Amino acid sequence: MTGLDRGYSPPAIDNVGVSITDRSRYYSLDAMRGFAAICVVATHFQERYAPSAYLAVDFFFVLSGFIIADIYGKRLARGLPFQSFMTARIKRLYPLYLIGIFVGLVQIILLTRWGLRNQSVPDLLVSTVANGFFLPSPMYFLQANSMQGMFPINGPAWSMFWELLVNILFALWLFRLSIRALCQVALVSAAFLIFVGLKYGMLNIGWEWPSAIGGLPRVMFSFTAGVLISRLFAGMPAWRKGWTAIVPCLLLMICIAAPVPLALRPYYDLMFAMALAPLIVMLGLLLEMPAKAEALATWIGYISYPVYILHRGVIGIFKPVAASIGLNGPVAFFVLLSAVICFAYVTARLVDKTMAIRAHRARELATLTSNDGAQ
Repeated sequence: MTGLDRGYSPPAIDNVGVSITDRSRYYSLDAMRGFAAICVVATHFQERYAPSAYLAVDFFFVLSGFIIADIYGKRLARGLPFQSFMTARIKRLYPLYLIGIFVGLVQIILLTRWGLRNQSVPDLLVSTVANGFFLPSPMYFLQANSMQGMFPINGPAWSMFWELLVNILFALWLFRLSIRALCQVALVSAAFLIFVGLKYGMLNIGWEWPSAIGGLPRVMFSFTAGVLISRLFAGMPAWRKGWTAIVPCLLLMICIAAPVPLALRPYYDLMFAMALAPLIVMLGLLLEMPAKAEALATWIGYISYPVYILHRGVIGIFKPVAASIGLNGPVAFFVLLSAVICFAYVTARLVDKTMAIRAHRARELATLTSNDGAQ
């Protein structure tokens, strides 16, 4: 995820020609990440609805590199401790991540009780504990016919594992590099990405143990590309603010929803990850949404991470229930999408409110402690 970082408010834009560093939000990027998350829901509901939507993760990684570098690059250079950086990242991601694990666990238990899957207790327990701590399940190596994927309790969580890993690398190393050195990292990562893309015939890799080797070059190239975009575009004025900003949004959705012939799949995936995803992020920076669309774009961006991290378990429960009442096809998808968006939004709001209350209480406690010490 992504790169799907809720509540991001980098510095503002009022009009055409206002520099990126003066923006209050990147509205076009907000809209794009929300639409990409919806495409991921579509492919997990029915792959034919968005057969290339797994490439949304590569877009998310580019976006994450840009956002993390924009927010934390200078802070780290000025001495922000590594522990503070990682604490901030985990606080941002973990509450909804943990809820996603819970929803996924409920889904598995219900499907097992309904007789729709056969789940061993050791697999379920070990995978839940491992996934709950952002770690892949080791059951692939310990038990035959284990649950599929490195994060079987909540499938989308696999990208959070690679996201946090590359965040660690950024805070310890990448933020220190010059543009030239970052280009070298990107080139080396690109070489490995081409190798694994051709080896597996696609970039839908890194989420399961047999293709786990592909996860690192996939995230390293895209994240580093995002960091480079942040370095190169910092302070540059937006070209235009208006409805032309819809163009990169449409381009992204077309690219990640497009059906691709099997013979062309590895080349298409590599072209998107290495060229189109960074290009679309740059277009999103240079073409900003009009004022009339800012509120909607902000809301779409807000629900992006909740939708992404919570939808898988909801789909697992929804599909057999919908089938039992004869609900299927596009109508079923729109009902599901509506349910996922509502659930994600309400959950995110509750989490935000809870976190805000805790932060307020912590500040009050700190103030009381400080006053007691002064007395």
